[in-house]
Amino acid sequence: LGLMLLQRTLVVLALTLNIALCGYQRSIVHFDMKGAPPKVAYFKQLLTTISGLGATGVLLEWEDMFPFRGDLSRVVNKNAYTEDEVISILEHAQQLELEVIPLVQTLAHMEWILKNEEYSNLREDERYPMVACIGDPQSLELILDSVNQLMRVHSKFNSRYIHIGADEAFQVGICEADRLVLPVKYENDTLRMIFDHLKKVSINVTEEFPATKVLMWFDELKSAPLELIKEYSLDELVIPVVWKYTSNLDNDLPPEMWKNMSYSFKEVWGGSAFKGADGASRYWNRLKPYILNNKEWYLQNEKYKSQFTTFDSIIITGWQRYDHFASLCELWPTSMVSLALNLIVLTKFHIDTVSAEQAIQALNCPPSTTLDQLVAGSDICRFPGYRARDAIRDYVQLKTFFENSTWVHNRENGWLQSSHMRLAASNPYYIDAIGKAYERTLKKLDTVSTNLRTAFTEIFYPDVIEEFLTDYVTPFSEDLQKRKDAVQNIDTKRSYGPRPWFL
Repeated sequence: LGLMLLQRTLVVLALTLNIALCGYQRSIVHFDMKGAPPKVAYFKQLLTTISGLGATGVLLEWEDMFPFRGDLSRVVNKNAYTEDEVISILEHAQQLELEVIPLVQTLAHMEWILKNEEYSNLREDERYPMVACIGDPQSLELILDSVNQLMRVHSKFNSRYIHIGADEAFQVGICEADRLVLPVKYENDTLRMIFDHLKKVSINVTEEFPATKVLMWFDELKSAPLELIKEYSLDELVIPVVWKYTSNLDNDLPPEMWKNMSYSFKEVWGGSAFKGADGASRYWNRLKPYILNNKEWYLQNEKYKSQFTTFDSIIITGWQRYDHFASLCELWPTSMVSLALNLIVLTKFHIDTVSAEQAIQALNCPPSTTLDQLVAGSDICRFPGYRARDAIRDYVQLKTFFENSTWVHNRENGWLQSSHMRLAASNPYYIDAIGKAYERTLKKLDTVSTNLRTAFTEIFYPDVIEEFLTDYVTPFSEDLQKRKDAVQNIDTKRSYGPRPWFL
């Protein structure tokens, strides 16, 4: 612990004294298409802006938005991109000199396939459509089909890497095929079975696409015995991506973990976040948790890079959902400032004046824009999707203003509880004023909803605005309308009978 604190102190001291430190040489920005996938034009605009912000590449997690053929065509998204659209997106990234890395899940987070009835028999646990039953040869066949279809398109653009996921495999060794093969082939060790599966997937990539290296999340590797990693040749076949989105990485990624990883792997990548890791239903980017996380990742690199031959790359993730079934969280428009500032943090730790000015220019902000305005979310920048950001911001401000209207809630607590609305009985003297507050808020909310719909339609497919309104706007609107109606109903009465009113 003392050594760890000393290392951290020296790094921070060096930064304070402006002693040059390297940071990450490659910053790869993650696109998560399982929630609110961007329309093609918006996709390209995002790529252009990302390039302007200094990112060196993108990680494309297509999920069900890729135009898979054959058996997999039955389960693709009805809004899936066409192959021509995919090629157009990849060509644009290539023109911008962005490294493009496809991500396809090969173990867990396979809900987009396993949720469907025709593939439900391939679930690890029949109750949960998350993890594939890797003891069943049909699972491997299906997974390799998805990998190969994706790579056949990406290989046209000289993809040097593919990411095979493999995080959060919460159920293993449950399905019948697993139970049959575990004692015969794997000594009843589920980790052996997982490693054998990942070895087969990785060898498939290296044989079919020899120029491509395999990345995977570190979940299954971080605590694995070194001899087991070597036995299945994963030390040669894969590059671990160590991910964690918290603000205390010294605690969550202890030195012993890094040491163990260095015994098996010459190269390692990092994994931070700029959005989608601050609550499954968080729809406005709070920025601070991500700045703290990426500063921690800068420090992790400075402390542990000497233990590896190569530790100069990081994937800055931007989840749109926590999984295929989860609600939408921070979307691209609300998180462009976060991306811009965190890309600076990953390379410089501090956000200096020159870097801030470059970010302001890349985000198409007025020259008078300040860093404080960016951090506060009060800027009037016109980056791709800014209208959606502005509309979401207007909604957040309207809802926050109402929630902070103490005088309204004090009167609700006293004179507009559920019993008052059910009985249509209260004192109009106290509720007429809050009825007018409901009316004003609903009128403003109607304008905000219209702006949200218009802005979302420009950049997302039609289902996205419906889901966003249903989860985040409609409940607020319906509650206001219910209370407004209750006030109006009470106002129609002029007299009441004696209590008790509840019989």
